[in-house]
Amino acid sequence: MTLLFKSNFVSYGMEHLAWIMAGVASAFFWIILGMKQTSEENRRKVGLIMSMIPVVLWFSSSIYLYLNEPIVDYTLVLPFHVCYFLNMLMPIMLWRRSYYLFEITYFMVMAGTIQALLTPDLETVFPDHMNIRYFFIHIGLPQSTLFAIFVYGFRPAWSSIGKAFMWMNIYLVFVGVLNLALGTNFMFLCRKPNATTLLDIFGDWPWYLIGGELLALVLFTVVMMPFAVKWPALRRVRG
Repeated sequence: MTLLFKSNFVSYGMEHLAWIMAGVASAFFWIILGMKQTSEENRRKVGLIMSMIPVVLWFSSSIYLYLNEPIVDYTLVLPFHVCYFLNMLMPIMLWRRSYYLFEITYFMVMAGTIQALLTPDLETVFPDHMNIRYFFIHIGLPQSTLFAIFVYGFRPAWSSIGKAFMWMNIYLVFVGVLNLALGTNFMFLCRKPNATTLLDIFGDWPWYLIGGELLALVLFTVVMMPFAVKWPALRRVRG
């Protein structure tokens, strides 16, 4: 693939920190805008517009790659990396106010996507379209999740951990079969990402996969802790 702005992306360099700060500002903007709406329909419209922006960006970037690259990397144009797949679910979750989708995606987003945002597996710098797509998606996922928490009043339950873990592993099996068929590395099941991540603790394949399962349970528990006590301002709403 031709990378127009290929460079050594520096984690926690000025560009990386700027993206993180922009993500925090964006989340505040959309949440406040959603909370200001006086009707349920308008809150849903705000949530839908917000969550559709990274979806449209992903599709347009994928079409561009498919039409302009002589050799297409399937991992870049098919939405089966877990973050790309979750990106497609956010508009459905917010428009339908689906509590079930929220309690499944909450843990994968807050435990996994935020890791990807903090340790980007990225080669290009701004303004390359792959750089922009990466950060829009990985900012958009926790942004949509926080919108559901603060605007819709959703909150996960301890039982949600089991549901999220079950669906994560069902998806993992599906992606594993897809990797065998296409020779791809969706969800990094065949080899670890190039970036330094917590998976490095567990060594090489297949040990990092086993360690990743245990790590997921630990992180799912950690991101559940803010909801281990009752918060008066948040009400649990089932969609």
